[in-house]
Amino acid sequence: MTKREIEIKKIANELARWETQISNLNSLNLYDANIFSEYTICLLLNTIYNYNLHNINIMQKNFPAIDLGDSFNRVAFQITSTKATKKIQNTVESFIAKGLAKDFDQLFVLILGKKQKHYPVFDTKQQIEFNNDRHIIDFHGLLNQISSLPTPKIEEIAKILSYENQTGTKAAPKQSSAAKLKRNLALRNRMKKELLQPEDQRHWEAGVYEPRTKFKYGNIMVRNVEDRTFPNTSPPPAGQMSPWFKGAFWDFYENGLELYSINGGGEAIFNKQGKWDILNWNGDTRRDNPDYTVVRCNQFLRIPYDYIVSLDMEVDQYYGYPSLYVEYLKDGMPYEEIVYGQAGSYERKKPTHYFDNNLREHLK
Repeated sequence: MTKREIEIKKIANELARWETQISNLNSLNLYDANIFSEYTICLLLNTIYNYNLHNINIMQKNFPAIDLGDSFNRVAFQITSTKATKKIQNTVESFIAKGLAKDFDQLFVLILGKKQKHYPVFDTKQQIEFNNDRHIIDFHGLLNQISSLPTPKIEEIAKILSYENQTGTKAAPKQSSAAKLKRNLALRNRMKKELLQPEDQRHWEAGVYEPRTKFKYGNIMVRNVEDRTFPNTSPPPAGQMSPWFKGAFWDFYENGLELYSINGGGEAIFNKQGKWDILNWNGDTRRDNPDYTVVRCNQFLRIPYDYIVSLDMEVDQYYGYPSLYVEYLKDGMPYEEIVYGQAGSYERKKPTHYFDNNLREHLK
């Protein structure tokens, strides 16, 4: 693969990542990402088209109809994550009503994501040039334009997106604790509303012991936001985790969503002091040591809200489950913690018991 192809792939990944993040935040009524995008898009468009756009909202807060303007090239841009016809119609009408046609010959609308397949012909009163195919742009259109640029330009654009999406090598400012808490609480509430069944006595009683019974689905597809292989099942490189997998619901925990491993778990040994360790699958002689008690155990996988980018409740066409898009932020995994224990049983009226990680030792 050439350097040019590598950089274009980086750009495609960053735009997809950006689209997913903005869509998720908008679903939670958190629109800060759209304001942030105006600054990044301004730099991006100037690099792609050799414009001299400026953020007009800096000079006048909530400037009507447009966000970016280049008075020399006489072009203006509206940046939005709303692709609806009504939004674009209001933009065109406001642009004309505010007399902006005297300063700009062309109006572009950039959709942060995917635009609609079809739009009506908008009435511009013959005051500006506005062709739907040319003047309504989305990320796919941007990517097509970028792919025709010289390689040095493509490399520059890849650096811009990597930096602004906080995936480059330069550290980005940390999100405030208040904003982080607000975002996580909103995400938690939405996920519970979307994933859990309506409460009734049967689900409540069973859920005390087996919380998985409260979920609408038994499983969910967990997908790395960087992944472009789904639904292909080729094995990942040695030492790396699969970029997507099917996880079984278990419960919500304080920091996020808890799954249990369908194939994980196994057996654990405990000594008389309560210290414990996991037995190896094959030929572990500690199983026969009379000083140890052997118990069956389960593996619980904890994905924190901090790592979750988006929940897509539209089931995929291959497996029929909703998808959870996450970042693999801890040692190449989507989990902040893997906990061992024994899953609860409604039939035996036995609650879930988690082993204390502070008591885990390598037992000889």
